[in-house]
Amino acid sequence: MDDFGGKLRQARERRGISLRQIATATKISPAALEALERNDISKLPGGIFSRAFVRSYASEVGLDPDDTVREFLERFNQEPAPTAAAVTADIPEEERQFQERQRRAARLAIAGAAALVMIVVAAAIGYRASRARPAEQAVQQPVAAPGPATEPAPAPEPPPAPAATAGGVPPAPAPNEQLTLDIAPTAECWVSITVDGRKLLARVMPAGEKQSFVITKDATVEIGDAGAFGYSVNGKPGKPLGGSGQIRTLKLTPATAAQYIR
Repeated sequence: MDDFGGKLRQARERRGISLRQIATATKISPAALEALERNDISKLPGGIFSRAFVRSYASEVGLDPDDTVREFLERFNQEPAPTAAAVTADIPEEERQFQERQRRAARLAIAGAAALVMIVVAAAIGYRASRARPAEQAVQQPVAAPGPATEPAPAPEPPPAPAATAGGVPPAPAPNEQLTLDIAPTAECWVSITVDGRKLLARVMPAGEKQSFVITKDATVEIGDAGAFGYSVNGKPGKPLGGSGQIRTLKLTPATAAQYIR
């Protein structure tokens, strides 16, 4: 077997591109890209996602994506060796959609960072203006003549605290309440999440990465390694879903959220 991963690495080095740059552009973890260059396909999620990884990598380093995917399938016996015509017809549309979602996510991340900088600058300007305005008013406002003393208005009563369930555990979210799902794997973990009918994520998440999703109706989370999957619902730690290497599917709605919270 020729060195398939070495061929990818040489193409990358000829272009002077680092693995970190490819990871940023494709939203594929550096660990998965390193495994691909080492011919260690056991670190890849398999199926259409492995092919999508190879296609994205090839596009970034200037290799022909279709030829590279075909060579990947032949070298690693992912499926029977196809003919040239069959390979062209066999590239599923979901792979192209997956690749486009990766690039769109990278563009959104860049745009989000720029928007955050603008918000911070605007907030700083507004804060300085609000600090200066009371001082100007204090200088311009005439001192009022003393008048008869009046009793201060009574302070409003604080709202009643929410009732707690037995044992001091906070009540579960109401069925019509939005949920916030925070994901933070403790080790490299493949995750696919669909929120309110929209696929928002389908890739390997490295340890330490965090993602948040707002759920109005329901969410389906497919997990490649339950032992490495960390999550919380509305800020409350989630219950373990399984052991290391186990595949799990999490069905989350406002009505079922309580059974996943510790």
